[in-house]
Amino acid sequence: MQSGKDFNQLIGLSWHNFIRKLIALLVGDFLVAVAIVLILRPNQMISGGVSGITVILNHLTHINMGLILFLLNAPLLILGFIFLKRSFMVVTMISAVVLSIYTGILDGIMPSTWSVTHDTILACIFGGVLNGMGMGICFRNGCSTGGFDIVGAILKSKYNITVGNALMVINTFVIGTSAFIYSVDRALYTLVALFISYQVVDRIHLGVGQQKQLFIISAKHEEIVATVYSQMRRGMTYIKGEGAYSHANFNIIYMICTPRQVVTVKSIVAHIDPNAFMAVSNTAEIQGRGFEAIEI
Repeated sequence: MQSGKDFNQLIGLSWHNFIRKLIALLVGDFLVAVAIVLILRPNQMISGGVSGITVILNHLTHINMGLILFLLNAPLLILGFIFLKRSFMVVTMISAVVLSIYTGILDGIMPSTWSVTHDTILACIFGGVLNGMGMGICFRNGCSTGGFDIVGAILKSKYNITVGNALMVINTFVIGTSAFIYSVDRALYTLVALFISYQVVDRIHLGVGQQKQLFIISAKHEEIVATVYSQMRRGMTYIKGEGAYSHANFNIIYMICTPRQVVTVKSIVAHIDPNAFMAVSNTAEIQGRGFEAIEI
């Protein structure tokens, strides 16, 4: 018990959380390494940030990608330990080292021209998806693959600069450089692959299967709530409303559910009160009781 407390004080994480994050980064980093070394690089495309610079330097110098990636990450990790939380940086440091090892091994055993596919479109799609899956798994579990994510986190914490904006500027420069190394066409394909990656990251980071939020206004709100709960066991909340013209007071039913459950709710509402007003929209992120927490 005492050793567990000491470990928690040392890195700011419990054993359980540390093991969970470790498993996530081992899987996530492997997917990122496969995407970069075996799909994007052989097709003369890069990923964003430090790993993108690594691909460019490897093309110019033929030095092992793992070594380049580690040397580029080292000063960024030092900055991170100075400015960011210890618990985040310990896991990020391990992740950066693991990614360097994966990348170095794959680069050492596979020829630089070997690829899972040499079809450029397929390389964009599957390279982007695998890269996004790897990063998303890491982000979902509260860790990072290192690189300029650290710079973005520092800018956010110290100067309140949006992380996305900071990384967009950096990635624009890196991808622009790749246009001179390879070609403009390959740089544009890289943009497509990165767009796919970030879409996948969002899906995994914020939760696969985006939740829906519903607002329902009906004079038969009690019957609707009772029926929905009995059939779906979904919690709901009343929001007090007032008509802007009539000034009549009423209850607004607010609830969160899956896209599939929306169909059931609509059927219930239509059966009980065909004149009910209902608005359905996507949610960007949900945290709290009854929903899995999202880290970072």
